[in-house]
Amino acid sequence: MPSSHFENLLQFSSFATRVPIHITPDGNWIAYNTTTQNREQGGSAGFSLYSETGVMYEMERGTVWITNAQTGESRNLTPRWGSSWAPRWSPDGKRLAFFSDKAGFPLLYIWDRESDEMRAVDSKPVRTLFGFEVPKWTPDGRYILFKTVSSEQLPPVKSDANSSDDSHESSIVEMWGWTSAEADSEPAPQDIPSEEPKAEKQGRANIELAIANAETGAALPLMEGYNVRSCDIAPNGQYAAVTIALGSETPAAQQQIFDLYAVSLPNKLAENGAATVKPLARRIRFAYGITLSWSPGSRYVAWTTGGGSGKLASGNARVVDVETGEIRCLTENTELDLGRHYQPPLWLGEEALLCLKKRQLWKVPLNGGAVQNLTEAFEHDVHDVLYPSEGYAPWTVGNAVVVRSGSRFYRFNLSDGASELLYKDANRTFHAGRFCQDAAEEADRFIYVAASAQEPPNIWIAGAGLESPRRITDINPRLQAAAFGKTELIEWTLEDGQRYKGILALPADASEKNPAPLVAIVYPDDMPSHYIDEFAWGRDISGDHPSMYLSRGYAVLLPDFPVEQMEPYKGFSSAVLPAVEAAAASPRVDSERVGVIGASFGGYAVNVLLTQTRRFKAAVAVASFGNLVSKFLTGSSGWVEAGDGGMGGSLWEHPQRYVDGSPVFHLDKVETPLLLIHGEEDYVPFEQAREMFEGLSYLGKEAALLKYKGGDHAPGNWSNEALADYWGRVFEWFDRHLKRRRGKK
Repeated sequence: MPSSHFENLLQFSSFATRVPIHITPDGNWIAYNTTTQNREQGGSAGFSLYSETGVMYEMERGTVWITNAQTGESRNLTPRWGSSWAPRWSPDGKRLAFFSDKAGFPLLYIWDRESDEMRAVDSKPVRTLFGFEVPKWTPDGRYILFKTVSSEQLPPVKSDANSSDDSHESSIVEMWGWTSAEADSEPAPQDIPSEEPKAEKQGRANIELAIANAETGAALPLMEGYNVRSCDIAPNGQYAAVTIALGSETPAAQQQIFDLYAVSLPNKLAENGAATVKPLARRIRFAYGITLSWSPGSRYVAWTTGGGSGKLASGNARVVDVETGEIRCLTENTELDLGRHYQPPLWLGEEALLCLKKRQLWKVPLNGGAVQNLTEAFEHDVHDVLYPSEGYAPWTVGNAVVVRSGSRFYRFNLSDGASELLYKDANRTFHAGRFCQDAAEEADRFIYVAASAQEPPNIWIAGAGLESPRRITDINPRLQAAAFGKTELIEWTLEDGQRYKGILALPADASEKNPAPLVAIVYPDDMPSHYIDEFAWGRDISGDHPSMYLSRGYAVLLPDFPVEQMEPYKGFSSAVLPAVEAAAASPRVDSERVGVIGASFGGYAVNVLLTQTRRFKAAVAVASFGNLVSKFLTGSSGWVEAGDGGMGGSLWEHPQRYVDGSPVFHLDKVETPLLLIHGEEDYVPFEQAREMFEGLSYLGKEAALLKYKGGDHAPGNWSNEALADYWGRVFEWFDRHLKRRRGKK
């Protein structure tokens, strides 16, 4: 593996996952959050999702940056601080609040832009689950709301003094059935030692709401004894709408539910921080608990149900009167599903909601009037409505809203449907939505994220009419021309007559005389063709990026992978094999040397595929599972029954489905050499990979099993050392089976 390319990817900076960017009201300063893969120690997400300091793994190694929108001058506010994230400007733009674990555990910090002073708020440790759980400033800029964890819930942090001096000398990976390519024969499979109990990590605590005085740094509890997910402050500053996470609705349903409360905010921070708390709605079927919004007059809170983890939600739009407690369903007599992962309904005054679903805009009146499709005559898909991140009214230009459709911005008149193209860029893709956009309404400036297939994401700024946009950040100044290969879009037809697409990336030296071996990267229900014009094809560049294969001389296939909702495993081979043959038809691809790799649900797909086809000459399954029976019985019943597993019922209702969908029961059909890779702290039990390996070994099949010490579910979270070892063994496996001369066994 070329060390230079690997090192480049380790140093690559990305905007932190689901952390919104933010611009000051005067449009002069932008705050944002970046993360890098580069780490000396691996993540410790495991079962709790949190590091030992209490940082959710998506924000680990985060750094807070500010950039002057006029000059482009950038500054790292948190160099060598550990993990810092979620920067938010005060309403006057003079202070910046963010979280950091600089002290050994997360706290809220406040930076004064004019004095350049930094202060940590005196409180219990901060606890956030996702990047969008940012500090919330009151409209007057006096107070900040944030989430803390009950101190009595925190176990002691492990001390380095208890670790042995030679801990780094021990192997980072345990191996079964593995032999290097130079070995003449493989040793007999080793006995797998029993698992030792692991210490409980942080992450199972009550999450409470606290309030801090921005001037003094003093903090007091505001809402104790709850499991707070999110809070949004009313425009008049009198209340905060708070969602409380209740967990899954039933053990068999992949549906999260939440209670909604209104919390009164103090005019003056009292010594006890007491607040009036009243319930507004119970057991709401949200996905993440954040698709709610305040009306401009602060009288109503609206929300839509559903989203990615809302399998039982109908997608209704509802509104509650905060003063009277009256709840109204605004879409009760329709079949329209308005539920989304992250996007809340926007407000058109106090009279109606503006919702985006199915790439169309819908007007939902509060007075019981008919729901109206505003973009029925608009010939383009609507991907985003632009709005300031600290409000829930759309950003308007000339009394019309601004929408994004692909790489185009349009002015769209909600009254008559008239539209005008404001700006387009044939060379870049745009990202807006909740995390990648903001507007400085005072200055008529808008910021968003743009990228291209060869250009990494950066923040751009434009005027009110989106005219003359310019790039204002460069978060990868040392990025060299990497081997991203030659990319093309391929198509194929499935048995049902449907046409699908995929990305075929070829190394620079691939030709008819020198065809490249092919590696297919698979994940069920993924549609990577949608991201062909995006940098890194929308993949995690720091973890399992396709360019690593290109740098080793492999062609890469990223196929669209449609699946059925019920018993999806049945159609895995019929969905993937036509894509493989379409890629193999290229004269620059060696059709005889084809491998496959997948992680998580994709790892399960690899295990299933090997029981359905002999097309692949080598396979790698990462963080995979192969036994739906044991998966059902070890805490994943909702996923297996009603989620992506698609069994449609319990183990006792459909026992044969569970057997048919578990590759561990069909290993006698496998002929492809399989490498299984698992992290010891993966929330998918290691026993899932062990069962696959033991079964294949018993049957005399070629298989190997690697368990990485301290590794969690995603190799992209592992230490530099573990990730380098991971890549080395993946390529050694594929080289061994796919780079031999034709005819040589």
